[in-house]
Amino acid sequence: MFINLYEIYAYEVTVMQLLKPTWVNHDVNIERNCLSYCTNMRGTSVNRDKAIFSVDIHPDGSRFATGGQGQDSSGRVVIWNLQPVVSEKAEEDEKIPKLLCQLDQHLGCVNSVRWSNAGNYLASAGDDKVIIIWQQSSYGGGTVFGSNVVNVESWRIVSSLRGHYGDILDVAWSPQDVWLASASIDNTVVIWNTAKWPEQHKVLRGHTGLVKGVTWDPIGRYIASQADDKSMRVWRTSNWTTEQKITEPFVECGGTTTILRPSWSPDGQYLVSAHAMNNGGPTAQIIDRDGWNTDKDFVGHRKAITCVRFNPNILNKQDPKTGKQVQYCCVAIGSRDRSISIWFTSLKRPLVVIHDIFEDSVLDLSWSKCGRYLMSVSKDGSLAFVNFSLDEIGKPLTVEQTNVVHMKLYGNTAFCVKPAASSIIENLELLRLKEEEIAREKNTSQKSMEEKRTTAVPPAAGPTNKQIEMRTADGRRRITPMFIPPPAEGSKLQNGSETSLPVTTVPIDTSVNTGQTNSTVPVVSTPDLEAVPAGLSARIGEVNMQNTEKSLVPSIPVKRKGEEYQTLGKKRRGRGRPPTYSNFDRVDGMAPPPVSSRPSSPVNVPTPLPTPQSAIPPSTTVATTDAALHCHLLPAASMPRLSRIQIPGAQISEGNVPVLVIENDWRLSKKVNAGVGGKAPSVHRVSRSDTGSGGKSWVVYITSPVRIASVTSAGAAFACGDNALHMINVDDGEYLLPPVQLNGSPSQLFVQEQSIIVLTTDASLTIWNFVKRKKVLMESVRHLVENRSGVKCVQMSGEGDEATPVVILKTGEAYIWYKELESWVQLGESAGVRRHINAEFSLLQPYSLVSMQNPLSNILVQSGSYSGSSRLCFSSSTSSEVKRGMTESFLKRMLTSARHLKSSPDFRFWYKRLAKFYISEAMEDELRKLFDDLLGPVHSGGSGVDKREMLQEFLKEILLAENSIRFQRLHSEYHEQLKGLSEDAI
Repeated sequence: MFINLYEIYAYEVTVMQLLKPTWVNHDVNIERNCLSYCTNMRGTSVNRDKAIFSVDIHPDGSRFATGGQGQDSSGRVVIWNLQPVVSEKAEEDEKIPKLLCQLDQHLGCVNSVRWSNAGNYLASAGDDKVIIIWQQSSYGGGTVFGSNVVNVESWRIVSSLRGHYGDILDVAWSPQDVWLASASIDNTVVIWNTAKWPEQHKVLRGHTGLVKGVTWDPIGRYIASQADDKSMRVWRTSNWTTEQKITEPFVECGGTTTILRPSWSPDGQYLVSAHAMNNGGPTAQIIDRDGWNTDKDFVGHRKAITCVRFNPNILNKQDPKTGKQVQYCCVAIGSRDRSISIWFTSLKRPLVVIHDIFEDSVLDLSWSKCGRYLMSVSKDGSLAFVNFSLDEIGKPLTVEQTNVVHMKLYGNTAFCVKPAASSIIENLELLRLKEEEIAREKNTSQKSMEEKRTTAVPPAAGPTNKQIEMRTADGRRRITPMFIPPPAEGSKLQNGSETSLPVTTVPIDTSVNTGQTNSTVPVVSTPDLEAVPAGLSARIGEVNMQNTEKSLVPSIPVKRKGEEYQTLGKKRRGRGRPPTYSNFDRVDGMAPPPVSSRPSSPVNVPTPLPTPQSAIPPSTTVATTDAALHCHLLPAASMPRLSRIQIPGAQISEGNVPVLVIENDWRLSKKVNAGVGGKAPSVHRVSRSDTGSGGKSWVVYITSPVRIASVTSAGAAFACGDNALHMINVDDGEYLLPPVQLNGSPSQLFVQEQSIIVLTTDASLTIWNFVKRKKVLMESVRHLVENRSGVKCVQMSGEGDEATPVVILKTGEAYIWYKELESWVQLGESAGVRRHINAEFSLLQPYSLVSMQNPLSNILVQSGSYSGSSRLCFSSSTSSEVKRGMTESFLKRMLTSARHLKSSPDFRFWYKRLAKFYISEAMEDELRKLFDDLLGPVHSGGSGVDKREMLQEFLKEILLAENSIRFQRLHSEYHEQLKGLSEDAI
């Protein structure tokens, strides 16, 4: 029914608007006033006799709350719909309610109402010495007892906080809603634990007069309070002691104000007090965080300042005089002189001053989260609303940009600050166990290092001394050194496209023409100091938009090269056929990735140089029509005229390395007359040869060129240009299966143990078991590869009939076929999510035993996005809270993937990482849930691990952690329980 504030921006303004909705009041006939407003003119005054002491706009901008006097000297909290205030059309619509809920549970006047930062709770406090925490109920509204008011919403009391001995004048939530602070005339500030209502965490004592206001540092390090004892105190939240007592600006002040509401700037640099004096005139004192200096203030009001409220956003605006971008904060000041002034920290004079807006003192102010709306209330019982345009108020920085400002100024944000932990060692046994575990861990590390030095690593098949000599078309000799690649990271996979497939004869080179593109980054300067008070915004200007906004990188055209390219660092000389790459040209054991046959975005491609027709395979032509782009999602495979692939598992004698030789266009047939066009058909052959003797064990002749091949000890598979798939025995050259006609052009081919895996250009995946001669799977992976960079490899996970195909994309995502669901499910996370995850808990060591022996970890390492060498750029602007939540979700997702693969080692590995994460982030509640699960029944619960053994291992991790003292009680509790269970078992 109600439109969110951020959805009603159609009601834009170009200049500031000021209005006073008369239906917002706390009178007895409040509902009648709301209903009869539509018949009155906008701005018509009504009789108000109930003061409104406080106002606060909800963080989502859908509603606002007011607190003040009610009927018969009681207190009243009213929740209003903001939409009729913002939009005149909504105000005149009788179907849109104005009053949402009226709450009359307070026995005394309500002095302060504040929404939590998350918007889940509303705190109200008053003269009855009670703080009530409200939460919206799922039940519908109803009539308020004893009146004609109809509540549209229902709000219930979550908790009633009692602990003050006098009237409560102000309340404030901490930046992360961890604490709630309340100020009272009993001279104290009480810190309440929001996680354990109604627990009092700390009582701050030190003021000798009525405490009339309290505010939090946006970073969470400090809390400030102002009192009638002519002082303001800044308290440290780490130990709740006084950081600074400020008295000089308040020496001449008298207790003439009902409340004193200070405020802290959103960048954390300035604390602005309420009532202060300078040469006998009322001011709002500016207190610099750096040294708590008090040499600046806001002047101009004729009577005492009652309330100050900063806009919750750091704002950005272009200076019309200099054209430079200026960052600043905005603050509203209310006074007993019935006026409001709005100031920018980048200007010497106020932006606007509104005189005589009320008939009595201004008591409270509130900004909307978007920063454009300002509300104020007065003792005369009325409310004023100011609507600013973005041109007037400025553009707010995003949350990420604000966090960058905080990180630059203070080294952390509000998300990084954690509640102070206990630093006293209560159990000496914990200290002894910690020292023993550290010593044991050190000895284990030393032994493992010695074993790595002394243990002989099984030698891989090394390079042979023989070289391969071949003759080019023009009669020149070409000598190619043979390189035998090592096993690929413990994988049994023989990959046709990654380990066996050479690149095409003429590669397409994507080079950057730096002479044609010039990217300019706008330099944003600091504010003009002539228009800024000395020192007031100097540090704000240091954090400019150059550090908070990413510069846009222009697109770079792609230049294709024709004949001019280099092979093995040497340029081609003379005429004739250009040199070709073979398997032995690689220096890292992996063939260069196939080049996509279509660009990812429209680019201007210069006309290539003339190239010999025979050097370009037909399958490498770039599709230009929509139909071709639609059909060929993956690049067609191609091979050069000559390729040699070592046969894995074959016996290697001295000087002789068995290889599979593929010769496309081996010899043109002379006996067949030329057909149409004058070209004779060519003959191609596949053979087995020994590099030492040069003899051939067997030869197979085919009439279509080989586009892709893969070899294992069981057999050799190759797909040809006519879309025929051949499978032959590498020992004698006999066909294991008749040629299989594929349903499309081959793109990639893999042979693993008994499986042949073929991926065609139209993203059709087919898997056969060539031993049992049956099809295992035929599915389309179009939805996986569309709009992506392609498939890196396809492999079978598991053994025997339980083996399941896994598709690994070049972007790092891995998908496994779920037989029961008949769908592809994702293992791991996407690249967009991974860059926001804490790298400590997501990366894997590529050559560790965990990565080679655990199925899930092995798949993730092969994807190339989870190893320490991954080029994934981790985002530095992600807030700590978001990164913490996404890391926890990632670890839990890994546990789900391990369960699906039925891999106990993987489950144990990621479960341990989850425990380490909880320990490092001091998430004791989550760690306790995890320990309770491990301490429960001994059965593994489907994970195949010993729970008690894992619990013992996790308790050792606590001893090794830097913050182990924080968990000393938790460790002692579960260590004793585990010890008792072990004794009972004996």
